Amino acid sequence: MRTEPRVTAVGWFRRGGARLLGGPGRVTGVDVARGLAVLGMFTAHVGVTNADLGSITGWLSIAHGRSSILFALVAGVSLALVTGRERSLDGEALVHARARLLVRAVLLLALVALLDLLGTRVLLILGFYAAYFVLALPFLRWSPRRLMAAAAVVAVVGPPIVLWLPAVLARAGLRLPEDGSGALTDFLVTGAYPAAVWMAYVFAGMAIGRSDLSSERLRSFMVVGGLTAAVVCGLISDRLVAGAGGRLAIEDQVEATSEAFTRLADPWSAPWPTGAHLFLAGPHDDTTLEVVGSGGFAVAVLGMCLFAGTVGSRVLAPLAAVGAMALTVYSLQVVAIWHWDLLGSDTNRPLTVMVIVTLVAATVWRFCFGRGPLERLFARVAVRTIPAPAQRPPAR
Repeated sequence: MRTEPRVTAVGWFRRGGARLLGGPGRVTGVDVARGLAVLGMFTAHVGVTNADLGSITGWLSIAHGRSSILFALVAGVSLALVTGRERSLDGEALVHARARLLVRAVLLLALVALLDLLGTRVLLILGFYAAYFVLALPFLRWSPRRLMAAAAVVAVVGPPIVLWLPAVLARAGLRLPEDGSGALTDFLVTGAYPAAVWMAYVFAGMAIGRSDLSSERLRSFMVVGGLTAAVVCGLISDRLVAGAGGRLAIEDQVEATSEAFTRLADPWSAPWPTGAHLFLAGPHDDTTLEVVGSGGFAVAVLGMCLFAGTVGSRVLAPLAAVGAMALTVYSLQVVAIWHWDLLGSDTNRPLTVMVIVTLVAATVWRFCFGRGPLERLFARVAVRTIPAPAQRPPAR
């Protein structure tokens, strides 16, 4: 009689430990990378950073731009994982998976609409995330090689489109997005995370997710190749930008050519945004050099997380817990920024508190309940909206 509570407690802790480690269907390294991306976005939104890499605040500046890129890369990996991993789903199963992804995209749009009502200055990525899901649907059966080729094409073709297409539309007398009616144009070209560029990260992530994530060769290639790409693109950008007069001169010229010119008799004769903008490789520049450089950095981080996840799943459990409920954590971050007016702090104390509270809360929640609240809600709605296909009786 006295041993029953003890046995029950032991069983409860074992079940909680199993939930905390994610179970057999989770890839710990992917959760860790997603967790890093979310905490990196905390840093980009709330943190105090500078350009001095000799200080902690200087190192924190690495989060700018790269965190959201890592988030998009891992989104591609997740798309591959939920649609068959190394071998894509086919037939009715693939149709069913696509339908559920569409439901999740709609739910993301609803969620980001609510978060947008708070009026924070945070550039919300969830609506673009939904657009990426939809745009990726036709490519779910592609092989890793074809997906990487698609990523390369987008990386080369997308940046010039994002740079010059808005100017073409304006000179043609067309209105750039001002409300929800222009959502498609905004998601594709003119928004903060334009799919014409950012789908390169999603395609690259899908290619990785379609590969053998347990392969040490793949992980090593990701780390070495990704870091090499980051360094090489940084060096090339520095040299080209210096030759073009410096970053500020390039940005000033682009801004000057973005001003209103519709009153001119011939708007097509107005100066165009300088092509030197494509030499930049900084956060949110949306250039080929940024895609390859910062994208390579994100690939390297993911590769290191895959290595770490195989040997330190228990040590990294808090970070993996954040990644496993990234949607909930990201959304609560926006609410916290709005409620406590955390933007513009002079110190990193708010960032430190947010990170610690998030790690502890996510760990406790995953231990006790498993899936995060928003993740659970989205999954339930998707399942009820698109029920599992009925099992057909075996042929006789």
